Amino acid sequence: MRPAVCLAVEQAAAGCDATGIRALRMLLHAGMSAYWPLVKATPSRQVEAYEATLQTLRQRWSPAGGSVGDPTAAALFHQLDDEAAAFLGLCAERSGTQWLEPLDSVATYVVSVLYGAVLRWLADGNDETTLVVIDDLVGCLTLKAVES
Repeated sequence: MRPAVCLAVEQAAAGCDATGIRALRMLLHAGMSAYWPLVKATPSRQVEAYEATLQTLRQRWSPAGGSVGDPTAAALFHQLDDEAAAFLGLCAERSGTQWLEPLDSVATYVVSVLYGAVLRWLADGNDETTLVVIDDLVGCLTLKAVES
C-alpha cells in the first residue's frame, strides 16, 4: 500500500469517533482522498502506464477476436489488486467491519473502477467527475461490509 494512503487511513482512524460502517466510509474516503493527488501529480506516468498495457495487450489479441492474455499485464493488475486489498483490509480492521465478499473480489472491483476513472480523467481532466466516481465507489463499498 502506498505510504500516503496508509498514513491517511491511520490518521483518520486516530481522529475518528465513529465505528462500524460510518467509520469505514470515513476511512475509505481518507485513503482515496490521499490517493487521488498522487495520480493527478503524475499524468504523464499514468498515460505511459496505459500505453504500455495497451501495447502489450494489442500484441496478444488474435485476429479472430480471441485473447490469450498477457502475464506481464496480468501481473500489473494482480499487484494493483494486492495493494487495494491491503487498503481495504486496513480500513475494515480500523473501523471494526468485515467484508461480506472475499477481499480479493472487492479489491478487483476497486481497481477496475479506479482504473477506468483515471483513464476518464486523463481524457477530460474533469476533477469533479472523478471525485463523484470516488464518492460513489465509497458508497458502493460500504454496502459490501458489515460491522464485526
